[in-house]
Amino acid sequence: MMTKVPTRFALATFAATLALSTAAFADDGGLYEKPLDPNSAFVRVIAPGATTASVQNSAFNQLEEGVSPYVAVAPGDIPVSSSFGEGSIKASAGKFYSVVVTKAGATTVVDDMTKNPSKATLSLYNLTEKAAIDLFVPQAGAEAVSDVDSGGSKSVALRAPLAVDLVVREGDKDLAKLDKVEFKRLAGVTIVVTGEGDQVDAVAVPSTIAR
Repeated sequence: MMTKVPTRFALATFAATLALSTAAFADDGGLYEKPLDPNSAFVRVIAPGATTASVQNSAFNQLEEGVSPYVAVAPGDIPVSSSFGEGSIKASAGKFYSVVVTKAGATTVVDDMTKNPSKATLSLYNLTEKAAIDLFVPQAGAEAVSDVDSGGSKSVALRAPLAVDLVVREGDKDLAKLDKVEFKRLAGVTIVVTGEGDQVDAVAVPSTIAR
């Protein structure tokens, strides 16, 4: 199984600008609602179009847009599957992993999840054949994430809470739009971009941990 480790990306100035222009939300729940075992690893499946997935002994039969919650597991070799196929991952304590399972096989990404209490994690996955895509924020006139290559992923920590529109771009060309994506403190949003040619689709799914 191929392992692909994403490039890390930080955009503190942009995040601060968004935070100053966005009203606070009353409810601010997130990934870290309960203390996490530092000896656990966290593994999820991303399988666009799939309705079922499993991580070790945890099964999910109604996936939201093909993205499962993270599952806390003991470090080691962790089996995963979706309705498209199966694979495994060697997981280390304290790390977050996404296993992208498609008909072409399984690819592992190490996710950079923030633990800053005032921020949220935005993770963008380019599951198209586009050589590079960006995620643009019209309200700020700036890119949140840039140059995510085909099959790759990047994450950025954004100051939260906030709600913004997001546009997936290839250069100056708009490919897909997501309206009012909400970010909560110590939480995350996963954006998965799929499609072929100019028929591109993007979904935004909250990043959660199975409890």
